[in-house]
Amino acid sequence: MIPNIAAFKTLIKDRVGLHFFNGMEGLLNAALHQRMSERGKESFEEYYDKLSVSTTEFDKLLSLLTINETYFFREQDVLDIVCDKLVPRILEQRSGPVRILSAGCSSGEEAYSLAIKLHQKYQENFASRVEIHGCDIDTKILEKARAANYSSYSFRGVDPLLQQTYFTRNGNQFQLHDVIRNKVQFQRANIVKEQLQPNFDIILLRNVSIYFDVETRRLLHFNLLTMLQPEGALFFGNAETLANNFGILKLKQEFGHFYFCQPKSARAPQPTPSAQPRIITPVIPAEAPFVAAPVPSSQQCDRWIKKALACVADKRFNEAEELIAQVLDSDIHHQEALVIKGAIALEKCEFEETALSAKHVLELDEWSAEAKMLLGLAMMWQQHTQQAIAWFKEVVYQQPGYWPAHYYLAEMYRQSELYRPAQRTYRITLQLLNAEMNNTGNATALRLPLSFPSNSFRFLCEHQLAQFTTQDGQ
Repeated sequence: MIPNIAAFKTLIKDRVGLHFFNGMEGLLNAALHQRMSERGKESFEEYYDKLSVSTTEFDKLLSLLTINETYFFREQDVLDIVCDKLVPRILEQRSGPVRILSAGCSSGEEAYSLAIKLHQKYQENFASRVEIHGCDIDTKILEKARAANYSSYSFRGVDPLLQQTYFTRNGNQFQLHDVIRNKVQFQRANIVKEQLQPNFDIILLRNVSIYFDVETRRLLHFNLLTMLQPEGALFFGNAETLANNFGILKLKQEFGHFYFCQPKSARAPQPTPSAQPRIITPVIPAEAPFVAAPVPSSQQCDRWIKKALACVADKRFNEAEELIAQVLDSDIHHQEALVIKGAIALEKCEFEETALSAKHVLELDEWSAEAKMLLGLAMMWQQHTQQAIAWFKEVVYQQPGYWPAHYYLAEMYRQSELYRPAQRTYRITLQLLNAEMNNTGNATALRLPLSFPSNSFRFLCEHQLAQFTTQDGQ
């Protein structure tokens, strides 16, 4: 491991917002070694100095760090809502054009998917009715997007007839036709800090925000607020939506999906820096006798726990961490404090820390469903799908009435293309949610400071089951 990797992490986060939590340090370490090897003999300190002043070198490193996993017509339901519902509605209200931004666009498949669908819908009127833009921080991947030349890997699940209509095969590659290619404009932009103008009617920022910590995501929301039209819509990925609900933008449910929009009283406020606490240096007598710090009572620990939970609910995670640290200083094996510590780490995308806290709890209590749920969520966010399934199964076995475990188990089944188990588990989740709503079941709640809004999850279950029904009927 690179000795001063923390300095590199800070530099990258300050520049572009990417947060390399513990589970991703390996990626950063490998990328740094690769660039230093390609440049020749150079110390870590010399390379850091170069990276600090050279935009060209920073972009080369960034190309090794950004994850560009995408393909055409990914999460088709969102594209359908944008093209079949939102764009026509906006065009009814004004002549156009409707401005759409694919943020974190990677190699362009999402932006071009929108262009293809809208060209199918409007044909010769397409050019005058819609503007499509894509932006990313990776200059190398933007070159690929502009070239619009793709391998078969980008077309998994795409209708072969559609592929033949809009692409020309050239050996093992497929070149997008100019009528679509010329309709999308790409530019380099840091969506966390830079504002693109004029404002957009629709912004898609899917499968990107997971790589930002909570503080950066808040800044991102304030920035997006200034870029979104008053009646505009902002889409995150399905797995990211609830984690991005900070109250800065309004969460809205429509057409069977969630998206964010401007609050009614939006005035594009800017986040104010947190005030630095005034440091008061106590006057201590020169010969003050040494007094051992008293051991906190159980009542004091309970008060710290209560305050920490309130801080977590308000997403003031640093304050919550300080309170939990005080509890653990007095009792390193305090199970509730360890669970809260793991949940805070999960909220901050520090998944390795989540796993460490959860495993500590399991060493004390091998039947802790809270610890197993934390491990399942940590594995899920790191895309360790099979491990996540194993942990969620254990929670379901121990607490069969705990619907969040059933829901995330269903999600993991769906992502693994185990569609029958996924359908069955979504139905079980829905039954448990309905029973909870009607007070007819024995609702199970784990002692986890995590929010699982039942109405939102009920909708998600119904949405996924409807998708399965549609697919079965085709």
